[in-house]
Amino acid sequence: MYFFTVFLLFAFGTMALTMTFHHLFKIHRDRWTMTSCLTGVAMAWLANFSMWPAFHVAIRYGWVGTTLTGFALAGTALLLHTFLGFFSGLDRKLHDQAEVMETHELRKVA
Repeated sequence: MYFFTVFLLFAFGTMALTMTFHHLFKIHRDRWTMTSCLTGVAMAWLANFSMWPAFHVAIRYGWVGTTLTGFALAGTALLLHTFLGFFSGLDRKLHDQAEVMETHELRKVA
């Protein structure tokens, strides 16, 4: 159970670093997946983190397990980014922003 917690924390870290790279270096939206994959693999390599021993899967070469874990981190980070983007925009969808502007902000001007 601790493995899933660590995995999700690493996925959130991958998402945060990818978003940071996106804002700092003005990375285009087309490169989001590649940046996420590179960040996830780098985080897995730096932490020497492999998810395969937690599932009792024997992999002959350790670097393969670490690299595949990095790609899994990147995929989970992209999924989390999509879910968080949906829920962050949900407030605007439920409370129509144009309607709020028309009723409150435009009357202040007039």
